[in-house]
This record gives sequence, C-alpha cells and structure tokens, in this order.
Amino acid sequence: MKKIILLLIIIVLCGCSNTKEKIKENKVEEQVDNTEKIEEVKEEEKYVDENNTDIGIYLYQNGKYNLVNEYKTSFKDNSDIVIFSIYPSKEEYIESYNYINNLYNIYTSLDNYSILKIGFNLKYTLNSGEEISYNILDPDTALHYDIGHILAWLYDDYKHRYDSWYSHIEQDEFNNEETLVTAIKLYNNNTLDISSKIHFTVFTYDSEDDFDSNGEYRGNSSYSIDICDLNKSC
Repeated sequence: MKKIILLLIIIVLCGCSNTKEKIKENKVEEQVDNTEKIEEVKEEEKYVDENNTDIGIYLYQNGKYNLVNEYKTSFKDNSDIVIFSIYPSKEEYIESYNYINNLYNIYTSLDNYSILKIGFNLKYTLNSGEEISYNILDPDTALHYDIGHILAWLYDDYKHRYDSWYSHIEQDEFNNEETLVTAIKLYNNNTLDISSKIHFTVFTYDSEDDFDSNGEYRGNSSYSIDICDLNKSC
C-alpha cells in the first residue's frame, strides 16, 4: 500500500513539474512575442519624413490652373472622367503664362529632385462593402485592368511642351530621373460597382520607407480630394 501511495505521489509531482515547465515555456514565448511587437512599434516610431514638398491637384479653367478641393461630374460609361494637372504647389491658382517651364524650374530646384517620385492613390467602396485602395506609381495599367473600375494614364507635359498633340507615358519609356509626371487622366471603365465617392490622392516620395506595411503612403507630401459621380448621391 505504501508503495502505491509513493508511486502516486511521484506521478503527481512529475505532472506538476511538467505543468510548471509548460507554463515557463509559454511565458518565454509570450515574452519573445511581446519583444518582437515592441521592436516593430519602435521601428514604426523611428520613421521620420523630411520630404515636405508641396503638391496639389489642379484643373485648367478660365485661363488659369485652379486648385481642386472636390470634383463633381456625371460619369459616363467607357469615357474620360477628368484630366488633372499636378503642380508642386498648394496655391489657390497658378497663372497659365509660362506654366510648364515654371513647373519644371520648381521641381529641379528641390534638394531631393534626383530621387523624388510622384505617385497616386485611389480609394473607394464597392456595393458589396469591399474597400478598394491601390497606388499608381508608374504608367503600367495592368493593375487597373485587374481591378477593373477606373483606368489611369500619366502624362509628361514638359517633355512635349512644343508638341501640339502627344500621348500618355508608356511603361518602356518611363524613367523617374528624366520623366516628369505633370498630369493624370482617370477613365471610367466600370464604376457602376462603386457605392462611395472616390478618394483621390497625389503624393511625392523619395524612399520606400514612405509606405507602411500595407503599402499605404504615410509621408508629409500629399494632397487629396473626393471625386463624386452626380448620377449617384454625393
């Protein structure tokens, strides 16, 4: 009988020991996870954007370029929505006289001009409730076709400043050091599925760090407007 009791005591003690070891292991794992999370947070906190380039979305009207705060229009199937001019300013309007040369002079006078890039972001909600957000960083329209709602084309007005007619920038001729993105055309490919306003942003960036882990721009140099389809409630 004593042997049986002793055996039971040994089994209980072993079980307690194993339990304590598992608790210790779990605590160690939790500490490692917490340490990693803290390091991730610290890494996020380290990001500082020193690029404070002014950038704005403009529309040519009445002989000058006017800063856009909101754009409303009636969307038509398979047709242009709008062509916006992009200018390194947030002034209420820019005179059209010598517009394109002044634009070039402002850009090239920036300290980070050689590495400065222009990007765009489109955000909207579908009838299904799905939220769409994607960046446009180059002329490649493959991504836009995959999503299928809005297509975009980029233009370099400075390169073609003496041309009476010119086309959009092609991917094979796109070079960030030589190409100056001065305008963007948005095209209605299929916006019937969109239930919200379209939140449109232009931004400048000079580092991959200007985007968070989800690919969203987090820098200082940006300007945003809402685009509203008058065929729907705005």
